[in-house]
Amino acid sequence: MKKICFVTTVSITIKSFLLQFKDYLVNKDYDVTFICNTDESMYELCNDQVHYIPVPMKRGVGLDGLSVINKLTKIFRENKFDIIQYSTPNAALYASIAAKRAGCANRLYCQWGIRYMGFDGGIKRVIFKEIEKIVCNKSSVIECESYSIYRFSISEKLYPASKASVIWNGSACGVDLNKYCIDKKAKWREEIRSELKIAENAPVFGYVGRITRDKGANELLTAFREVVKKKNAYLLMIGMFDDANTIEADLRKWAEESKNVIFVDWTDKVEKYYSAMDVFCSLSYREGFGLVVIEAAAMGLPGIVTDVPGQVDTIEPNVDGWSVPAKNVDKVINTIEHCIDNPEEVRKYGCNARRHVEEKYEQNELFKRLTEHRDSLCKAGK
Repeated sequence: MKKICFVTTVSITIKSFLLQFKDYLVNKDYDVTFICNTDESMYELCNDQVHYIPVPMKRGVGLDGLSVINKLTKIFRENKFDIIQYSTPNAALYASIAAKRAGCANRLYCQWGIRYMGFDGGIKRVIFKEIEKIVCNKSSVIECESYSIYRFSISEKLYPASKASVIWNGSACGVDLNKYCIDKKAKWREEIRSELKIAENAPVFGYVGRITRDKGANELLTAFREVVKKKNAYLLMIGMFDDANTIEADLRKWAEESKNVIFVDWTDKVEKYYSAMDVFCSLSYREGFGLVVIEAAAMGLPGIVTDVPGQVDTIEPNVDGWSVPAKNVDKVINTIEHCIDNPEEVRKYGCNARRHVEEKYEQNELFKRLTEHRDSLCKAGK
């Protein structure tokens, strides 16, 4: 039995990206261990082949790094994992150093984004670029979530081209087309629109994720505030405010009081809410890929997305979505208004978006290829 350990800073990353892959790996004779910050609910996943080891870690800058590295080194030496896989900034830094110290042959960095890409410049960008270089240097192999992130990394000299690869067409976990069932869209659309009191013919734009500055929330809300001065439309925001002080205070106040903006807390039935939307918006400053864009596409939604590395891979502009520059509110306003004025184009692009996901991001096919890659690492490391 092959032993793999997944390390992330917080449990939400595991729950969002790794649970279904865990099931696939268990069926392929893997023993799976999760390590993240303490979360009692993680113990519910445990059985003979699935284990959880809590290691207190914090998101953001902290002074606990050396302690975490020492704890991880001890765990890695005791368990002798065939593969140690890590992602998210802090966990990747700590785990890459600890795995190297522990002598693990397969130190797999899943590059699901590059944090310093979100910084315009200055010392903060310099520091986080150096951290990214350390992680890449300590890792024995790198799996990029998208081709544009791979190309960006090579251009930034983060690692040699031979050290990294993109599996199939990219994405951390693909899309489960049984969950995102297009045949149920009409039923779910009627259900959610009735619940939210939105007319069937009203244009609805949507967002799913953390509501914070780096995800482009200020630009989206600013653009929508201008649009609804002239046109009738709704903005459906699924998710929680994160780093709420990064959202302009007057903008948040307007959004929370507006009848045209509807906030819904996080839900495990997100596919139903996608069904109620007409166009999906993701205006992020940085992404490893853009999972929510292809999830929305699976429910027949074209996307308005920023042209940043990672996310740019999720659509084909003017085929199944529209590409806009990051932080460009005027371009977002024009694109939203174009969608309102051209509903037939929106529907056509939505159909193209669903086909795009079926052809390139079906989850089981991706899991098969990800597992084959890990099998080859285990075989080479024996």
